[in-house]
Amino acid sequence: MSRVAIIRCEDYDKERVSDAVAEALEALGGAAQFASATEEILLKPNILKGAPPESALTTHPEILRAVARQFQNSAAPPRKISMGDSPAWGSLTACAEQAGLSGVCEELGLPLVTFRKGVKVPNPEGVVYAHLTMAKEAMDAGGIINLPKLKTHCQLYMTGAVKNLFGCVAGKRKAWWHFKAGTFEDYFPLMLVETARLLKTRLSVLDAVWAMEGQGPAQGTPRRVGLIIASADPVALDRVACEVTGLSPEKLRTLEAARVTGFGETDLDKIEVAGLPIREAKLSRPLVEPRMIPIGFSIPRVVKSTLKQQWLTRVREPLQKVS
Repeated sequence: MSRVAIIRCEDYDKERVSDAVAEALEALGGAAQFASATEEILLKPNILKGAPPESALTTHPEILRAVARQFQNSAAPPRKISMGDSPAWGSLTACAEQAGLSGVCEELGLPLVTFRKGVKVPNPEGVVYAHLTMAKEAMDAGGIINLPKLKTHCQLYMTGAVKNLFGCVAGKRKAWWHFKAGTFEDYFPLMLVETARLLKTRLSVLDAVWAMEGQGPAQGTPRRVGLIIASADPVALDRVACEVTGLSPEKLRTLEAARVTGFGETDLDKIEVAGLPIREAKLSRPLVEPRMIPIGFSIPRVVKSTLKQQWLTRVREPLQKVS
């Protein structure tokens, strides 16, 4: 059975987060279960764009700090630990600074890794795609530790462990996936699930201390949930997250795609929960659902998105540095 740990954590106090993350990983066998001393480990947070931690738009820096320290202080710490992502808007350097993540990386000696180069990767276990194009920097990592943020999502209903790995698609290639999704409604969630399967993440630690409800993943409202949820199975983690937040698993299209492709565990009865029982973790009032919009992007939107990113990273950010 897939195991999911649910741990109470009411706020981002450094010691409280550290204790909660330690408890979650201990319930799953400890950090040493997920990395060896000879490996380079990549931590993959959710950095959609630059935003302050209190916006609940990005993974909180205390979650990054607590997870990184668990691996650094394990019995066999990895040879190298870095943090990487490919923000939709702005450079990783600027976005990580705004999100409060850069300071943690500097303190703990975690290099920033920007996902720039796409490489075509065979997908032998895939059901739908014979290959996928992934960020070379993510594929070169010895192992990936996934640090998603719990948010509602106006195109996919919820973003959690599976959706966060879409950040391992480099640059504006993500926008082209949205364009392709317009021709077949299941194209996008199937791609997300097969991406998660291909990347073989070791562990996912979901930041659900403060989540986002309503029009996520960028325009919603912060809402305290008070939980850290962790699992080696990103699909099982997302299924449990739906349950504790009162969101409908039937509406989360990545769960159906996972069931169809046979990746991960979608059946709650076959998921072992450690830590808090679901009945104690469950919110008294469900997260506010998003108003759903189409997944597919038009050609003009893809072009506009690409030009905006080029302007942010090549014009606006360099000008801000000069001033």
